[in-house]
Amino acid sequence: MRHGKQERGFTLVETIIALFVTALVILGCVGLNILINKNSEEMNERTIALQNANQVIEQMRAASNTGTFPDNVVTAFPDGGHPAGFAALPNEQVTVSYASATATPLDVTVTVSWRSYAGRQSSETVQTYIIQR
Repeated sequence: MRHGKQERGFTLVETIIALFVTALVILGCVGLNILINKNSEEMNERTIALQNANQVIEQMRAASNTGTFPDNVVTAFPDGGHPAGFAALPNEQVTVSYASATATPLDVTVTVSWRSYAGRQSSETVQTYIIQR
């Protein structure tokens, strides 16, 4: 003799709730993945910008070996100039500026600005001293 009805499986309400919770988890994972990719791309851009700034500084140090220092360096890398060969970032602009163009050591600031992956204007600055070797 059976007393009552035995239930097997899930009800429609339980299935809908389970699908809703699963959808929320999946959406959270997708959103987190998008955020991680965006941050990774922005860090990659910053790395490229710093490499470009350091490359300009190394070119300036190499130029300091020849000619009349610091005039030869200031002439080759003018204030506000854009050294050739840097097109790795969108709308990239490399600016070289000096605290004093006649001082020894030469106080140099190299600023790299570009339009980031996210569409924002970004910049990185490297400051150093250059002396004649």
